[in-house]
Amino acid sequence: MIVIFGATGTIATPLIQTLLAMGEKVRAVTSDPAKVAGLRAKGCDVAVADFTDPASLIQACTGADKAFLVTPADADMTQWKANAIEAAKQAGVRHVVMSTGLGASPKAGLALGQWHSQSQELLKASGMDWTLVQPTYFMQNLLWQADNIAANNVYLDDLGGPVSWVDARDIADVAALALTGENQNEKAYGLTGPEGLSGEQIADLLTTVTGRKIDAQPVSLEQSRAAMGAGGMAPVVIDAMLELSALAPKGYLGAVDPTIQSVLGRPARSFEQFIRDNAGAFSAAS
Repeated sequence: MIVIFGATGTIATPLIQTLLAMGEKVRAVTSDPAKVAGLRAKGCDVAVADFTDPASLIQACTGADKAFLVTPADADMTQWKANAIEAAKQAGVRHVVMSTGLGASPKAGLALGQWHSQSQELLKASGMDWTLVQPTYFMQNLLWQADNIAANNVYLDDLGGPVSWVDARDIADVAALALTGENQNEKAYGLTGPEGLSGEQIADLLTTVTGRKIDAQPVSLEQSRAAMGAGGMAPVVIDAMLELSALAPKGYLGAVDPTIQSVLGRPARSFEQFIRDNAGAFSAAS
């Protein structure tokens, strides 16, 4: 049995689909009872648990030998991961695959990198086998802007520099390999897409796919801060996100890592392919 935390999230959704297609037994973990029926309909066992409730986490892990751990970006995410790691250990899980972030290490100079590093070191010290997947920005984040792109033909560029965006489906495929393949203990997979793209280049790809002229509109740090605050993000997390995004104009987020190609034996999905796969979301209703 493989336990999947964050079961309805951006990575876990395609991961569950992949694992079920492989014939694996999956227990999907959600904190929302309203999502249980939908997960069961996919063919999963389902557990309701909260990252703040250690007893429920232990119950969710009981009977499983492997787990995939991911949490939302939150001020409490290091504690949430600590709770889940301890629960997995107590329940007898042998191998945990955890999603953190590209560049996370004890030497990380950014807050997000330090937070992720704390979780990584805790997992390494747990005595369980471990594998890390460390992605950069998700292509799926573009879907947050889909309505605006469709209605106003504008891509809001809140990074201002090249980023090697990665498709969450590729992250899921690497995670599935880590959960089911051999010799996956003590591996760390840095995951990016196949190219670093500027906001203008993303707008050009949207133009090509939709057949409409899409313009890139710069977004200031102050505007980004206000938007994240309006979305309910905690100030400490906003600061960490803005600290990371400030690296883009310096070119530090555009490097390409070949891991997806080398691990999966195929190229990482391109941003153009992602847009084509979701073209309907960026098209105005007729």
